[in-house]
Amino acid sequence: MKYKLLAADMDGTLLNDKSEITEKTKTAVLKAIDAGVLFVTATGRALSGVEFINALFDKDLPFITHNGAMVCMGKSRKVLVNKHLGFDLAKEVFDLGVAYEIPVVVWTGKKLWVSRECEDTRFYRGIANTDMSVITDIYELKDAGGVSKLLWIDSPGNISRYHREMSERFGGRLNCYPSRPIFLEFFSIDADKGIALAEIGRIYEIDRSEMVAVGDSYNDISMLKYAGFGVAMENSPDEIKAVCGHVTLSNNNDGVAAVIDEYIL
Repeated sequence: MKYKLLAADMDGTLLNDKSEITEKTKTAVLKAIDAGVLFVTATGRALSGVEFINALFDKDLPFITHNGAMVCMGKSRKVLVNKHLGFDLAKEVFDLGVAYEIPVVVWTGKKLWVSRECEDTRFYRGIANTDMSVITDIYELKDAGGVSKLLWIDSPGNISRYHREMSERFGGRLNCYPSRPIFLEFFSIDADKGIALAEIGRIYEIDRSEMVAVGDSYNDISMLKYAGFGVAMENSPDEIKAVCGHVTLSNNNDGVAAVIDEYIL
């Protein structure tokens, strides 16, 4: 078997537009796992937001969470990677979001904090599947164990504009990517899905040439480039498709299952 590892993004990739994993995709992933392939879920979500995936596969598999800032095992909860954003940078991002009147989300490991409670942050709490607490100053979290990432919530048009502006402002100091059209995420310059994938490969002694990565958005580019074979979803922007060697079916048409059938099994 040429490929020993399959990494798949969640939203827009492994999950359809209803945030569901179909029976066809689930069955394909389980067949790949049974064939000896290491399956890695790579997401911007925290571990609490992927528990239903963890339960479906019922094996101790590595999860890339917070866009690579944290990698941990689904069952044993062993942490393989944990990279924090410096508090001065985190404060700059937090204060900017508040000044722009954007709801700001802060993750410290498994703990969720928000700049205010509103419809947007309640929506995010539902995705995260955890409780949230309101803070007015990020320095309230000085003893909370380090900031894994921050996230802004706004309209797709504003998020696209902020992505350009913040990438220029923070270039070389932190990573900044949209994970969904309405989410802009900020995390350590030393953390992304590609870096996390490399660390998993080191631990499991799997070369990048033996990896397949599947994704649909800008926060997936690093792992799509790192893996020996990067696959974009049909629902990806053209910029994502351009960095990949192949384009599969959309997330609503079991694109991950198609990759497994054609290239893994």
